[in-house]
Amino acid sequence: MNDSNIRLDIIRDEAAFTALKSEWEPLWLKANGRYFQRYDVSLLAWLHVAKPRERALHCIVMRENGELCLVWPLVTYRRALWRYLLPLGSDSADYTGPLMEDRRDAAMLVERAWKAARAECKADLIHLPYMNEETAIHRLAQREKHILNARKDDCWIANLREYSDWASYTKSLGALFNKKPGQLERRLAKEGKLEVFMMDPKDCKGIAEAIHWMLAIKREWAGKVNKKGAWLFSQHYENFLVATLTYGGDNAPARIHVVKFNDVLIAACIMSHGNPVATGVISGFDLKYSQYKPGSIAWETAIKWAFEQGYDVDFCPGSEKYKDYWTRGNRSHTWSMHVANNTWGLWGYRAASTAKDLIAAVKGLRPGSKEPTAESGRTGSSPQEPVSE
Repeated sequence: MNDSNIRLDIIRDEAAFTALKSEWEPLWLKANGRYFQRYDVSLLAWLHVAKPRERALHCIVMRENGELCLVWPLVTYRRALWRYLLPLGSDSADYTGPLMEDRRDAAMLVERAWKAARAECKADLIHLPYMNEETAIHRLAQREKHILNARKDDCWIANLREYSDWASYTKSLGALFNKKPGQLERRLAKEGKLEVFMMDPKDCKGIAEAIHWMLAIKREWAGKVNKKGAWLFSQHYENFLVATLTYGGDNAPARIHVVKFNDVLIAACIMSHGNPVATGVISGFDLKYSQYKPGSIAWETAIKWAFEQGYDVDFCPGSEKYKDYWTRGNRSHTWSMHVANNTWGLWGYRAASTAKDLIAAVKGLRPGSKEPTAESGRTGSSPQEPVSE
């Protein structure tokens, strides 16, 4: 790489951001970009999540001899006296990583983008969720002096394109919940009227109702297992999901697959388009029908659709049983980190941690207070849950 041929800019206004479309989309295609790296998904995350929450845009772009070669959209926001930096996204379980082609100097480009983000975005604390292990951004982050916390998660990809037909793939899987693919759907069909289908992206009203229903039942489930991610209660996130299923009509970034029983919605699953890797975005099912495993039926129809499109499927981070099943155990790992970008950020983190510990200690002294559990402190959960049923 000749540095003199590489120009780095940071875009901070919406008009310049949207003007990237004609360059961003071809780069995404050439780079085999992932769902979270799509131009339209990033735009919708800005319009429906970041902008309404008054976050500031910092989109790092790099051009080689005038041609776009890297895009990394970031945002900042203030909390109390500190400024936080994180990737532009839906605030759920989005990966972290700049969009670029696989090239010999990729690590050098990412390092330059990382240094620019640290120096120019004026953040005190940096959040880097779900970095794929051993990617350039992960290697850079783990070298930081002040890593405040780091969490490792399993992630899973089903290599569907290795199989010539659906029957060959499903034959290789064995059984889930003692049932082979197709058996759960056939069993439920014997109990009443069963409909399993993909919703029309032009059905904006129906899709909005399905998303509202799915998030409501996931909140019900989250209350039972004490997994209450903030995204689950966010109207911004709900608006974002609806937009990804309807924006562009037939060219919408993702599709929703639903299961209806006796004309009642009982399960839904969102699967993105792929390039060639699709993403299983989120799913949910009605707990009253859990004995019939409707969530698994929804996943199966979504995965079959992805297979027919010629995609592989990324099931995102998590340890659910179905991910191991559909991927035939093809597991890798992600890391999520919080990094202090300066001394002020480090002091702020330590002060907040001390205050949190004091509050927890006081609560522990109250009469009748429950013993703390490993799960009680968890504030986030994967959008794909619950699906293990």
